[in-house]
Amino acid sequence: MTQPKLFLDMDNVLVDTLSVLNKIDMRQQSVEKPDRIPGIFRDLPPMPGAIEAVKQLATEYDIYVLSTAPWQNPSAWQDKLIWLQHYFGEDNSSPIYKRIILAHDKSVAHFGGGILVDDRPYHGASDWDDPDADSIWLQFGADPRLTWSNELVSFLLDVSQVQDVTDTLRDAVAVVAERSHFYVHGDKTEFDKAHWE
Repeated sequence: MTQPKLFLDMDNVLVDTLSVLNKIDMRQQSVEKPDRIPGIFRDLPPMPGAIEAVKQLATEYDIYVLSTAPWQNPSAWQDKLIWLQHYFGEDNSSPIYKRIILAHDKSVAHFGGGILVDDRPYHGASDWDDPDADSIWLQFGADPRLTWSNELVSFLLDVSQVQDVTDTLRDAVAVVAERSHFYVHGDKTEFDKAHWE
């Protein structure tokens, strides 16, 4: 059976972004917002358990990273790649080697099906909830148990096993979510933003 596709957002899913950016004193900066600081995305810490989770899930999923970068911060695009290479490696032994997609509209990547793990519905993430494409958006942390340091890896591993006996990947997600009483995402338009966003 072909491995299902799993797309992972970077900020606040693989990378602990907001906790750092929210603490920056912008009075000392020459740009308006912390996500526009040159080099800011290069040295952010990973989310707890994220690196190990990706390596474990790579045995069951065809994994891609799908992220956006601030339009007013050209270095962010390069810095995100540098971050991924630092934590996952630069050669074909990396589970995400040449599997990085940076786009402002994440919905353009959902037509081939798969699961997108993203913390927020915007930039096209909620458009992944599409039965016609057999794609689904799983909102990281909307159910507090669905994080790397809790039960998200087990949930995704269960989905990869169940999808062998269901008609669609979306059906597999629904079966596992119902069995464990998880909810996979919150509202598709409303979400809490940081004060500077």
